[in-house]
Amino acid sequence: MMKFKEVFPPTAYSEAIADKITYARDGSEFEGIVKAVVYPTTREQIINLLMLGKSEKLHFTIRGAGTNTLGSCVPANSVVVDLSRMNKIIEITTDSVTVEPGVILGDLLKELKKKGLFFPIKPLEYNVCSIGGLVAMNSFGLDIRYGRVEKWIEELEVIDGNNKKLKVSGAQLKDFVGMEGTTGIIYSIKLKLLSAPLPKTISIFKFNTITALMDKYNFVSNNKHVISVYFLDEFCSSFLELGNSLLLIVEYDNDNGVLKSEEEIANLDLFMERLQHLLINKKYVSKEDPFIPLENIPQFIQWLRKNAIPCYGYMHLGIFHPCFREASPLNTELYNVVKVLKGLVPGEYGIGIKRKQFLSDSKLSRIKSNYDPSKVFNRGVLID
Repeated sequence: MMKFKEVFPPTAYSEAIADKITYARDGSEFEGIVKAVVYPTTREQIINLLMLGKSEKLHFTIRGAGTNTLGSCVPANSVVVDLSRMNKIIEITTDSVTVEPGVILGDLLKELKKKGLFFPIKPLEYNVCSIGGLVAMNSFGLDIRYGRVEKWIEELEVIDGNNKKLKVSGAQLKDFVGMEGTTGIIYSIKLKLLSAPLPKTISIFKFNTITALMDKYNFVSNNKHVISVYFLDEFCSSFLELGNSLLLIVEYDNDNGVLKSEEEIANLDLFMERLQHLLINKKYVSKEDPFIPLENIPQFIQWLRKNAIPCYGYMHLGIFHPCFREASPLNTELYNVVKVLKGLVPGEYGIGIKRKQFLSDSKLSRIKSNYDPSKVFNRGVLID
């Protein structure tokens, strides 16, 4: 038995075999080894835990809701720090909200709606994902025009691997946002809010050929009022009962779009959310997110068609989401295709254990050395 009772009450730590099995995995296919699981509820407990870790030579895997599909919170013979009990909404003002990392996004959105406020980053898993997880992965929402969550963070409060308490804002946010728990434990998050969603109108264009689709994209992308362009292939449009065509869904910040009413736009947004569930129901359980340069998008779509791979994506960002059935060899082949097309494998979702082989960033090592020189956080994720 480790000395966790010096830091936590009996209900806030576990070395039970059942818990070790449960916490050995996240939402990915990877499995690790758990020494123990702890459930802090205060900043002071985290500080004392790290002091204990130093004396006992422990290291830690930081975990939110455990929905990550890349292995970003798979333990490496480590103590799992489950932040789900740090779930308080600390303060809501007219333009910001401060929360603990374990707050579930869906719960936060409900509270904000009661007060006539709006937080724009809403991924598919919003009803189960934690705010801390959003920050750790620097997530996009379903509405890509709002950017990543980093754009909506005003301040973080963090305890780093040196056991220092830090208030982080501005340029320093990049040392923690999207770092997948490797530089510190975030215990307080202040987010920026809007009073309502930004206005938009939408047009949908259908195509039978890749050439016609690309011609239309090149035309609309020169319109300064276009804020985003979504792509759906024939499979996805068919799943949504929108015909069997290639689609571009173009969003405007003025009234150029055909769909103008809030109800029509809300229904289309629900369609995009429904697509994610339809793909999963049809056993397309693995989703990638490569970046493809504009000039090579036609070749990429041809490869998808040839191999009957459903795909949707964000034409204006060059990020696509090909979807694969479990254990499909095409998933591995994708990486070679992306390399040939001069693309990048991690375009949107992060790195984790699954994609660490594609990471070669000396800057990342310098950041890690600054905040966590002893590598007590998330070993094996991004950096061994």
